[in-house]
Amino acid sequence: MHILFFIFTLITGFLPNSSSTPGSIDPSVRQSNIHSTICGTGYTSTVRPSSSYTTNLKIQQLPSGYAVNNDFKTSDYEEDHLISLELGGAASDPRNLWPEPYTGNHGARVKDRIENKLHQLVCSGTISLAHAQQVIASDWESAYRTYIGPITSSTPNDSNNGQGAHKKTTIDPRFRTCKLANASGFGPYFKSTNPEYFWYRDSNSDGKVC
Repeated sequence: MHILFFIFTLITGFLPNSSSTPGSIDPSVRQSNIHSTICGTGYTSTVRPSSSYTTNLKIQQLPSGYAVNNDFKTSDYEEDHLISLELGGAASDPRNLWPEPYTGNHGARVKDRIENKLHQLVCSGTISLAHAQQVIASDWESAYRTYIGPITSSTPNDSNNGQGAHKKTTIDPRFRTCKLANASGFGPYFKSTNPEYFWYRDSNSDGKVC
């Protein structure tokens, strides 16, 4: 099974194994309270698990079929929430966490964009929380194409920053606010990776904007 999953990963992109990572939600986040939870400023920083916890999960999960090209270096992966925290995903449930590679056209930084887009659509009332959770859990790449468009490519960061991160070949357009950037399908930006980071205010000083 692991070999088949590994081949599937190489062919289609970076989708998690639906058996071991089906996704899981936080039952305390409901449609009725999104404006006091996920749509509030700084919400994710209050629920995000520690890096030591997620790193230990990477070590456990990589040998189970998630290592790409026999790469077991934990810094080359983001222990990603399949249903993101900003969409009410369970913070520490292993069923909602998987080691997603940074590299490639469908890597972790690309998935961040659809997470932000769905968050914006939920908080504006355009789509329901349940729908956003369902589409990102079932196939985030299809959700990206539906709500943003073709998945754009990126190239490895030559310096690598020791984080397995990568950067785009071009600079994104500059917007007046992160909200406007997200509405157009841009972001997020990271302090150590993206020059666009310095255009926007990092309100919780977590090294990520938009």
